[in-house]
Amino acid sequence: MGRNFVVTRSRRTESGRKKRTISKSIVIGPSAIKFVTLTVIAVLAIVYLSQSTAGASRGIEVRDIQTTKNSLSLEQERLQAEQTRLKSLQQIDNGTQKTVMEPVTNVNYISGTPVHN
Repeated sequence: MGRNFVVTRSRRTESGRKKRTISKSIVIGPSAIKFVTLTVIAVLAIVYLSQSTAGASRGIEVRDIQTTKNSLSLEQERLQAEQTRLKSLQQIDNGTQKTVMEPVTNVNYISGTPVHN
């Protein structure tokens, strides 16, 4: 059973009177209502799935960026330790060059008898 909707130009809504209509009539039956309802539900489901997929992909991107950040911070710590080690080796090398040694000009011998236990 469908319902007839009559759209008129006049304000009269009584049945049985001759009216001028814009179009003859629009008939909406139960199968049309089911079709429209299923279409709306399908569109809403597609929108929901696309939003949830977008959220999941954003989560994966965030996790990848976080992993990259952690690996780069570990690499930075390793490089800082290497830099400190190289600086200390350089300071040791510079320290040995600064000590001035004098050549031996005179040898003093200690005279005496060796002591044996």
